[in-house]
Amino acid sequence: MIAMKRFINIAVFCLVGWLLLSGCYDDKGSYDYQDINELIIDLPTIVSVRLDKKEAVSVKIEPKLSQTLEESEARLTYMWEKEKKNNVGLSEWIPCGEEKVCELLFQPADVNSLSVRLRVQDHREDGSEWYKQTTVKPIVPYSRSWFVLQYNEGKCVLGAVDGEGSGGVVIPDAYKLDVGKDLPIGGTPKYLLTDWMYGSPQGAIVNKQKPVVFVGTDQDVYLMDAISFEQVWTYREMLHIKKVQHDENFVPEWLATYTYEPVLGEILSDNGKLYMANADGYAVYYPLKWENDADASEFKITKVAPLRSIGFILYDEQNYRFLKTGIYNDFMEGYMYNQFFRKYGVEDYFKPSKTVKKLARIGENPRVKNVFDPDNIGDDKEMINMNMYYDVDGSYGVLATFFSTSDRKIHVYDLNAAGFGEEAKEAICAGEYTFDLPGGMSVNEVSVTTCYLYGKAVFFAGGNKIYKVDFNRTVPKISLLYEYKDPNVRITGLKFKNSLYNTGYNEDPNDWESPWIWNDFPYCLGASLDYGGNEGGILEMKLTTAAEVDPDSEILEYKGFGKIVDFGYSVKVN
Repeated sequence: MIAMKRFINIAVFCLVGWLLLSGCYDDKGSYDYQDINELIIDLPTIVSVRLDKKEAVSVKIEPKLSQTLEESEARLTYMWEKEKKNNVGLSEWIPCGEEKVCELLFQPADVNSLSVRLRVQDHREDGSEWYKQTTVKPIVPYSRSWFVLQYNEGKCVLGAVDGEGSGGVVIPDAYKLDVGKDLPIGGTPKYLLTDWMYGSPQGAIVNKQKPVVFVGTDQDVYLMDAISFEQVWTYREMLHIKKVQHDENFVPEWLATYTYEPVLGEILSDNGKLYMANADGYAVYYPLKWENDADASEFKITKVAPLRSIGFILYDEQNYRFLKTGIYNDFMEGYMYNQFFRKYGVEDYFKPSKTVKKLARIGENPRVKNVFDPDNIGDDKEMINMNMYYDVDGSYGVLATFFSTSDRKIHVYDLNAAGFGEEAKEAICAGEYTFDLPGGMSVNEVSVTTCYLYGKAVFFAGGNKIYKVDFNRTVPKISLLYEYKDPNVRITGLKFKNSLYNTGYNEDPNDWESPWIWNDFPYCLGASLDYGGNEGGILEMKLTTAAEVDPDSEILEYKGFGKIVDFGYSVKVN
């Protein structure tokens, strides 16, 4: 009986279902369907606005609209809204405009990105409401800039190309424009150094990282925040050890930092003596001494280059040799001693008797012999520059470029990071390469740089030309990269925006799963130009992965500077 009831229920269910389906099928096409007026709102994902340090600035956002059934926009109304977080962190949308074009005002302190959305109401009988969201991104002044050190009328001048691409603005004296006075540093300018992440790798718990600019002369070093231009530490504060030792003879020579992970610390030379500071951005320098007393000897260090995971490579001009340092990165020293000394002025946290015993000879891997002698490369060598490189196989090292007065050739020495260490299986001094200086180029005006994207290769400039020399082959290959149109213009310096690493961001700041966009800083090569007559400029070109000038990108030239001594690129990363 139960089975019979189940059968009847199933039969009834199937019959009803068949009738319903039949009714739907028979009725198909009996409804009066109408197309809707689809509205497409085109807004950029990001709208950038450059802030002013003193005055409010406005930005206008104008959408592009298209409709499927209408051409006129007479029956459309608009409501712009901006996002605001309430007290509990939830989003609220606040009306900010009812016109098609939205105009927003940004104060100097409005540095955070702002989400804005447009709601468009279609008032046709069959109309709907449509919306689209965008992000307004404030650009802080000098957050992406070439900084340009000049020497005009006997004084140091800090200029800038502020902004990117064709929108970059030339500011011949940026420091004076913003601060209202000349850059307060005496002496003849020697170098400009930028550091994007100066501070502690542990961040705010020790010392928050920020972009800085170093300006060095033969009398002083001026360390400033790259955004506000506020001085971070004076040179005398950096070398507090000399004050404690009653040494008032300050003769700054050079300085180097490396704050990209793994950090190396800071190093400088003053009056022939070396000093190192912990990698924490407090710039508390202590005397750098020999690791082994048996190696102790006199030296004159004229060039320095960072070597990732190892330390710094130094060139001793007095003895025609290379030396190295270890890494100076002590968390507790930064967290406690240097922080308390700098922030709170507690003198007891400064250690007058402290030395940093990290200076050493290069040595040789006992398992693999050196290709050249790092203790004596010959007294005929004149140093041009030293640069860190990354090879295509993941290895890295330092390329030291010299001119030989004997054979009149360029000599490049390869110091390989993989050769250091107890388990190393490669030579430390891994290669020596030579090539002829191109005709018409004077060694006195040669500039050299490298970039991690292009492996074991150097880019060098002289006259009005830039060359690339590739050592990723048995015989070095030299090729012309760029030639300035006027043969009388001299290229006096070469630097990539960032030769060590790249940075990026999500295409949509509100969507972490949106495509990742690289900034391509390592592809951008900058050059300083000397037009003659105390006039200078900055040239910027984008390279391809094959290290050729990108034919699809514009070569940018920023004129309006005085005589350029040095330059460098700075970015506000965080």
